Amino acid sequence: MGDISEPRTCRGCRAVDDSTTWRGHPFGALCGTCWTRTAAGIDHEQAEAEGSDAPAPPAPPACRACGREQDRFPTGYGHWVLLEPEVQPAALDVPEGHRWVIGHDGCAVNRVGGSPPPCCRIAHRPVCARSPRPAELPRIFLAVWELNAGYERRVRGRDAPPSTETPPFTGEADDRAGDRPGRMPHNPPACPW
Repeated sequence: MGDISEPRTCRGCRAVDDSTTWRGHPFGALCGTCWTRTAAGIDHEQAEAEGSDAPAPPAPPACRACGREQDRFPTGYGHWVLLEPEVQPAALDVPEGHRWVIGHDGCAVNRVGGSPPPCCRIAHRPVCARSPRPAELPRIFLAVWELNAGYERRVRGRDAPPSTETPPFTGEADDRAGDRPGRMPHNPPACPW
């Protein structure tokens, strides 16, 4: 057996170098460059799966599809997520993998495993009025989607279905939607936690 300090061969690029270390299963031994690429790819896949593809600041925190302002938070893996404003359902009503909580550092975390918090936030993407109606998700998602679709009908026209073109973000208040553009016209009580 060789000395444990001798360089290893990278499983990704086959380079022999001192930065190659064991990265755990299923990655094996990878050099620093290959590990960075792998971690970035995993982070991107996680962002796609969770819907955390929001525009980063200084862009406005508006949905690319419907143009409505949302609450934007950074994630722990370098992406941004838009969360539904003013909607904080009981976490037990939201399936695992869709429960977003805001940490003490201001980062949004998608809670999976462990005991759920009393309430949580939900991402805007699955309940955007311009996305398909969420048939496979629980009733809370359908209810929020219906609220968003109703807002679209009120703003875009009484009988018009949600449009597919993205309106420009003006930043001006809309009297029909409360004091901020894109907001629901009501203020539910804050989450007790």
